[in-house]
Amino acid sequence: MHINSIGQGPDLVLVHGWSMHSGVWSPLLELLSEHFRCHLVDLPGHGQTDWHEGDFELSTLLAKLAEALPEKAFWLGWSLGGMVALAMAQRYPEKVKKLIMLASNPRFVQTDDWPCAMPPEVFETFSASLADDQQQTLQRFILLQAKGANQPRQVIKQLSEQLAQQHQANPQALQAGLECLASWDFRDALKTVESPVQLILAENDHLVPASLANYAGELQPELRIDVLAGLGHAPFISQPQQCQLVIEQFIHE
Repeated sequence: MHINSIGQGPDLVLVHGWSMHSGVWSPLLELLSEHFRCHLVDLPGHGQTDWHEGDFELSTLLAKLAEALPEKAFWLGWSLGGMVALAMAQRYPEKVKKLIMLASNPRFVQTDDWPCAMPPEVFETFSASLADDQQQTLQRFILLQAKGANQPRQVIKQLSEQLAQQHQANPQALQAGLECLASWDFRDALKTVESPVQLILAENDHLVPASLANYAGELQPELRIDVLAGLGHAPFISQPQQCQLVIEQFIHE
């Protein structure tokens, strides 16, 4: 597991989303590293972390993270990374002081009792396209993440540059990550987690809808929810200062 540590201060673990790598945090990292010791995780098969079959099996993934990262850190996870961080807080509560889920859903794909998520037919079409044309699928995913942002071209440029800076994620890792998004259900984890949790949503997110706020708040009444106006699925790229502000407010409150 490749982890790059930057900055000084309390420990803050950052976990990226599907198909990306830790470099995606760079706009926000410039701000957070002034106040925190930031530990930037590359998930298996992404960035500089090698891929081995079974690396996304949950108990295996969490055990590796627990071994590599400090005790009682703040955890910040974006999208798939937020699900990983939530599972971490449930399985290893001593590792997670506070949890920030950024544009992240405890259940990524809709069910009858969880409408505030991606429609299954949309997810299945997207997943099927990965096997046909990985490059085109990743570019389409970048467009989905930028959709709804107040500066979509900036988001597309930043995400495209980050993908180009590293070798593309391992195809098996990408498929395994999609299987996690399809099957993981951490609603019980959100309901029972001991750590304080913040959920940061974006008003115009086309992957994790802002309507999640109502459903997540019912699961966890102590949840702090911030909805960022006029932003899409990658708010920390288009408005890093705004994200930094709400993150640090939660950490210091």
